[in-house]
Amino acid sequence: MSEMDELNKQIETKRKEMYAVYEKNPTDPNLLKLSQSLDKLLNQLDQMLKKS
Repeated sequence: MSEMDELNKQIETKRKEMYAVYEKNPTDPNLLKLSQSLDKLLNQLDQMLKKS
């Protein structure tokens, strides 16, 4: 599996995790941490795409 494929997999996993937390409790304080973590992964993907 390529680095980009692995990153895409991590992004989807984090996105699903964030949605699951939101569905249970939209005011959960962990949502901010999950969102920031997802942002970091998306930024990594963006950097990878710019290099290729």
